[in-house]
Amino acid sequence: MIVLLFAIGLIYALYALWLLSMIVQWHRPDNAPEPWQDGNHLTIIIPFRNEAEHLPVLLNTLGNQKKEAPGVRIILVDDHSTDNSLFIAHQFKEEHEEATVISQVETHGKKQGVDIALSQVKTNWVVTLDADIQPCDGWLNRIASWTINNTHDLLILPLHIGPGKNLIGHLQEVEFASVMAITGGMALSGRPILCNGGNLCFRKEAYERVRHSRKDMHITSGDDVFLLNALKPFGKVAWVHDPHVRVSTAPKSSWKEFTAQRLRWMGKAGFIRDKWLQATAWLAFLANGIFLITAIASLLGNFNPIFFLLLAAIKILLDGLLILRVGKWLCIKQLKRFYLVLIFIYPIYATLFPLMSQFVKPSWKGRTTNNR
Repeated sequence: MIVLLFAIGLIYALYALWLLSMIVQWHRPDNAPEPWQDGNHLTIIIPFRNEAEHLPVLLNTLGNQKKEAPGVRIILVDDHSTDNSLFIAHQFKEEHEEATVISQVETHGKKQGVDIALSQVKTNWVVTLDADIQPCDGWLNRIASWTINNTHDLLILPLHIGPGKNLIGHLQEVEFASVMAITGGMALSGRPILCNGGNLCFRKEAYERVRHSRKDMHITSGDDVFLLNALKPFGKVAWVHDPHVRVSTAPKSSWKEFTAQRLRWMGKAGFIRDKWLQATAWLAFLANGIFLITAIASLLGNFNPIFFLLLAAIKILLDGLLILRVGKWLCIKQLKRFYLVLIFIYPIYATLFPLMSQFVKPSWKGRTTNNR
């Protein structure tokens, strides 16, 4: 029993130190670039499949923001849509001469769509956006300003899930704030492990430099983290600590959709051979698993409840300090209320989902993902 308690204490001590380091990274002032009113060096790639509901909103926003960064190119890549998405894309092209529409024929998936679009990019910098996101006010001008004289290969940008309109939406909003906390915190510490292709920026030359050495192109998902890991050896990856470059996307409306999304994300983890990502994933998995198991054991009288309460206090306090800081940065409302609910639900799926992802192949828009 003493050995078990020592092992648990050691894991939680490492977990606490890691969280403290993330909190320190997030308590730094925001950055702001020198203003730049030109987008001639920038191309936005938007892959889409059956996004007739969301695409008009995004394209309308970009059409309005192009006035603040004239000259930016937009490439829309259709992935065999069966709804009205392709018509919407062509309609946008007719109204904006800098826009291009491509239809995937022999390939499918977002990764292949971005790869095809890159062959038509003539600018130095590229931004990938998901079709269901909404940029914040001034996003395009801010991106143009960040990239004009930047020497990095890849810029990790913030993404916000929300605003939530019901319990499951609010929980996703708070939960994904923790993902952003890790994404930004690890990158700010010089060890980037995560990024999101829904809002990602990179140099075309950097993409082409590593394209033929990548061994992940057959995997359906992972257009973001695989590129990140291909470019990391060059040491020119950075997090943009600027809330004005964030985008938002609506939370999933059901537990089924939420589960499928998280399983897709976790399913690609087995292909990523990054020591910091693996160490972080294992540390979080063990901390949440221990929290869940010791809670059950304490209720059954098989574990010292005082020791469990000590573990719970460490986790709730440090997780809370980090998530509340990032949530405020992302302008999340009602964060405190729903964090108190999430803290008892999160360890359940943070423990079960990684295990399920090893056996379950979730589908995405009618397709089974190929993450193996």
